Amino acid sequence: MCMRLEVKMSSLPRDKKNILVMACPEPSLAGVVAVEYLIDALSMEEIGAIRITEMPPVIAVVNGAAKLPYRIFYSRQAGIVAIRQHVPIPPQIYAEFIRRVLDWAEENKIKLAVCLSAMPAVGEKESDAVYFVTEENLVEKFRQYGFEPIKEATVTGLEGAYLDAVLGRGIDGALLIAESKLLTAIKRLVDSGKISTHRDVMLILNDLVGRVGPDVGAALKLINAVAKLAETQIDTTRLQEHASKYAFLIEKNIEAIFKPVETTARVPGKEIPLVF
Repeated sequence: MCMRLEVKMSSLPRDKKNILVMACPEPSLAGVVAVEYLIDALSMEEIGAIRITEMPPVIAVVNGAAKLPYRIFYSRQAGIVAIRQHVPIPPQIYAEFIRRVLDWAEENKIKLAVCLSAMPAVGEKESDAVYFVTEENLVEKFRQYGFEPIKEATVTGLEGAYLDAVLGRGIDGALLIAESKLLTAIKRLVDSGKISTHRDVMLILNDLVGRVGPDVGAALKLINAVAKLAETQIDTTRLQEHASKYAFLIEKNIEAIFKPVETTARVPGKEIPLVF
């Protein structure tokens, strides 16, 4: 598909320390929350917007002002460029969108492009580890930041499209992944046989995100990871308390799903509870 992507910008200093941060689309929305928090916490300046001409017109409204749904923010002090997505990028044009964004990043001498994502826990419980996939010559550098390499996996879907677009370019690229309590809970349900079809998985995911919200715990880990890459301080106090409450709510909701369904059978003279 030949997609027209128009980038409208005021200015971006061509500083070799600049890092581009994006959210990879995934169900926990941890990357989206992380980008939103970075923009707010660093008081990032809006420097531009992206229009995808093949998409039906969508306008975001912010305090009465009409905005394009994909906007570019910049913190000169932290050297972070962030793309804010008010609506998801349609999967069928995601690969082309990423290619065009990386073209723009290379033209503006950005040194590193990072996509933020989430996954279920590798072990029994979620850890604070942030995992990475990057180019072979950068693996040791990312280890030194304290991140864990993904040992062996096949990356497909939108994360795969991102890696395919960024590898081998003049710009360095990495995929950063935090363990998500939400995605871990869904995996537990699938492993237990409680849910089996893709439709069931999506229904439970949408229900939990609708009632409990995006995974702020995973987002917190991703924010701290970006702070390490940018060698800057980011105050996450506001998010830490929210993350603790989120973890509690997810556990309670999953407990309720795992709880056996109890019904009552009527026998002359008494009622007998039946547990399934």
